[in-house]
Amino acid sequence: MAPRWLSCSTAVFLLLVHVCPVLTQSCNSGTPGIPGIPGTHGPNGMNGPKGEKGDPGEPGQPIRGQKGMPGLRGPPGRSGLKGDVGLPGIPGNPGQRGEKGRPFNPSTQQKSYFSYKPEISHAPEVDTDINFNREIQPDLDQQFQGESLTNGSFTCVVKGVYFFSYHVSAKSRVCLKLVKSSNSHMTLCDSSEGFLVTSGSAVLELEAGDTVSLQATRYNNIVTSQSSTSHTFTGFLIFPTDP
Repeated sequence: MAPRWLSCSTAVFLLLVHVCPVLTQSCNSGTPGIPGIPGTHGPNGMNGPKGEKGDPGEPGQPIRGQKGMPGLRGPPGRSGLKGDVGLPGIPGNPGQRGEKGRPFNPSTQQKSYFSYKPEISHAPEVDTDINFNREIQPDLDQQFQGESLTNGSFTCVVKGVYFFSYHVSAKSRVCLKLVKSSNSHMTLCDSSEGFLVTSGSAVLELEAGDTVSLQATRYNNIVTSQSSTSHTFTGFLIFPTDP
């Protein structure tokens, strides 16, 4: 039994010794296979440790550009708050001494004035000059006498700025017009339950030849009396405007 097992083992061993070189030679001389499909990307790795600080870079050279064109003017801003009052300035140098004035002589000065009262026996007509025909100061010297009125109308002789005023007595109501050269300059009215005295005034610039008068309107109850002195009309030159 033993010799038979040994002979079988020997036969197998000898067969392997002949087959192995053949298999080795066949594996070494074969054709390479086709590369496989790449696998998918793996997940990102974890952050590594912080590196060391690098060396400083070289300093840059500043480059200044050219000046641009001026922009458009913006809208004006709102006014600021009023500032505090400043300190007084240093007094200036005295001016040159003026020329000596001429002695005052009333007879050589330009003057123009009037002051009259009327004699009213009946109510004045509407839109007609009230006839102030009696001087209030008739006894003045000739050089101080005022201008004459023509049917209650003043005619300018000296070009300049004038002041006019009137006082009128009436009952219940009154409306009067101050007329300059046929044009109504202003109308003044007043009213009361009984008698009243109304007045008005104005400053007018007149040219030579202009006229100024006082006229009644249809809304008036002026007091009438033969000896009435309660109505007055006055005007005078404030300053001439001739060059």
